[in-house]
Amino acid sequence: MSPRQFSRCLPLAVIVLVAACSERLDTSANCPTLCTDNALVFKDTTLDIVQSDSAFGGFTGVGERWPAPGLATSNGFGYLYETFVPVVNRPDSADIRQVLRFDTLPRIVSATDTTPITSLRDSKLLLVLDTARSSIPRVGTTTVSLYDVDDANAGNDTVPRSLAARFIPSRLIARRTFTRAEVLADTIPGFGSAATSRSFGVAIPDTVMLRFVRSARRLRIGVQVTSPASAALRFVAPSVNSEGLVPRLTYDPSPDTAIKAWLVSTQANLTVPSPERFRAQTLVLQDRTTPLNDGSLEAGGIVGVRSLLRVKIPRAFLASITVVRASLDMVQRPQRAVPGATDGVRMRLRAAIAGPALGTDPRRIVEFLDPTIEGVLLPSLRIVPADSGVKSFDVGEALRLWITQDSARATNLVLYSEGETFQEQRPAFYSRRNSNPALRPRLRVTYTTPRKGAIP
Repeated sequence: MSPRQFSRCLPLAVIVLVAACSERLDTSANCPTLCTDNALVFKDTTLDIVQSDSAFGGFTGVGERWPAPGLATSNGFGYLYETFVPVVNRPDSADIRQVLRFDTLPRIVSATDTTPITSLRDSKLLLVLDTARSSIPRVGTTTVSLYDVDDANAGNDTVPRSLAARFIPSRLIARRTFTRAEVLADTIPGFGSAATSRSFGVAIPDTVMLRFVRSARRLRIGVQVTSPASAALRFVAPSVNSEGLVPRLTYDPSPDTAIKAWLVSTQANLTVPSPERFRAQTLVLQDRTTPLNDGSLEAGGIVGVRSLLRVKIPRAFLASITVVRASLDMVQRPQRAVPGATDGVRMRLRAAIAGPALGTDPRRIVEFLDPTIEGVLLPSLRIVPADSGVKSFDVGEALRLWITQDSARATNLVLYSEGETFQEQRPAFYSRRNSNPALRPRLRVTYTTPRKGAIP
């Protein structure tokens, strides 16, 4: 072939070569050495990974508890964790109250003046209310009442039934009646415009406060909300990471303006394990929102329900793939005759490892969703209780976690609601125990496998 003929054929040869190597082949078998396998091969599979599942109710806490992750809220400067304690009055379903313990009260004028207090003024219980996570009636008034629920003869006075019996008229300390507009107007100075926190004070008669101070008594305040309509309040908890927002008592021991008023935070002088968790204690006096008895998986509610799914995936499968997408597909069971059936609530799955921090007790696993315990917080999904059909929860990060774990241990997915204790919605899903396999939870994975035989 002459040079001129060669030059004419060269472009055609280049075109043929480029076309051959740019073809998107399922594999590189047709050109194993000349072409890299440019086309990623995506595969889909569905696995039955749930070994057991069950629902657990009663999540309002014994004392102060770790809340479900995702319940953090902005206070204008940062985020609050282990944030809220509920006070709820739902005449048809729930009555939840709080006990705030102030077991140590200053009884002298100031740190530098040890004169005993003989008079005081401006006594008040200071709380912070999260309006975004509270339900305050738009019409009419709501009342928060404070009761003396202490028993001087009981050292470890934490029995809910005994505490509940002390919410009686003869033990009333003070009350505040308010409207929704009044609460929303009571902003906290220095907070950003987007903050949902509001200051909430209940004035205490000075004579009553003085009686507690002078008699060296513990002050344990029972907090109750009442309203003609349903009301659900969430106050910032004692353990929040912002000192200025925790529940406090204030009283001024002197008319001298040079002497500052006392600000007293909660303290529980108890001999129970973790007494700091009893600075606030939740009391459930009524709970008619019991879990379904048909084996369904539920999450949410004023008195919280959470569901545990124990899963196991073959280690050999995880080690041989690259996860692109993964979802736990759960078939929703419609709940059309429940409160808030057509209102959405955000739900989450949290992945946790069955390890020493949590043990193997199922109840413990679903209770302690502490962000410091090993696990992965997965994306949330908005669920409407009245809906039906397949709901796909993103669990891709969980699979990437499990790839590095010992496959001999079962892992856990905890289903919970971000509206726990303040939204009544409690969506339900079919369990692995359902007789119809098509309704059971399944893992759906899109993945790729390593490419072999190509020249890099």
